[in-house]
Amino acid sequence: MRVHAENLGVNYGRVWGIRGLNFDVRAERLAVVGHNGSGKTTLLSVLAGLRKPSEGKAEVDGVEPYDRKDKWIAVRYSFEKPQFSIPVKVRDIVELLRSSSHCRKVDNLVDELGIGSFLDQRLDGISSGQAQLCNLLVALSCDAEVTILDEPTAHLDSYRAGVVDDMISRRRGVIIATHEPEEAEAVADYFMILKEGRIVWQGDRNELFSEDVYEVTLTGSSLPGEGFEIIHRFGAVLIVKADRERLDELFSSGVIAGFKRAGLRYVYASSGSGGEEDENET
Repeated sequence: MRVHAENLGVNYGRVWGIRGLNFDVRAERLAVVGHNGSGKTTLLSVLAGLRKPSEGKAEVDGVEPYDRKDKWIAVRYSFEKPQFSIPVKVRDIVELLRSSSHCRKVDNLVDELGIGSFLDQRLDGISSGQAQLCNLLVALSCDAEVTILDEPTAHLDSYRAGVVDDMISRRRGVIIATHEPEEAEAVADYFMILKEGRIVWQGDRNELFSEDVYEVTLTGSSLPGEGFEIIHRFGAVLIVKADRERLDELFSSGVIAGFKRAGLRYVYASSGSGGEEDENET
């Protein structure tokens, strides 16, 4: 999958949702990461062909998705906040998908997503988590060259979110938006961080984990002694520059519960994108 943009911008009157985006990504799975209001949904809506840019252009596999005159790219889009205000049963949606020759993964996904337990409930009466599972069923069960998922695990419990992330990590041609660094790392091979509608960092997995920076989980309230530099703190998790042998010593003595090489949490904090979140997504 190739995703390309030149001076891409979208405005809403006097406010720019995104502006000046330039990238040329070749990846199987792209994660767009950022806090609420950073422009993730605006970018995804352009890539899905749902919104035309105010300036510049975007291409998915060589096609401008909002202007499909000569070529067609099969794009499936999953919204962050699914709403099904229609009085039909979940079973009816499943049967409709089964009737299409392009939707060959329906039964497997019904099983994997746990939808079988509420097939006889009406769509307008299910929980937000169940609605999200139905939303993902529609997005993932049918053939598509590119699948675009906006916050795919919103409203899901941690177990079901893990199932969905594992499912996404095995697919090709996926673009997801998420505000969770851990989710992005779990599924993607290329990452883009947005802040206030602009790209503040982008790179592949090798670039993401290239520095000797670690995420350290504390057992107490702080790290004792010397031999490390604290870059940022997320509660009981510290982002530190440290020698691995020093961290091994701290782990063996029980001072820390564990550590791993830092990735998006580090670049997220370093780029200034890890602050307080706004209430509304742009």
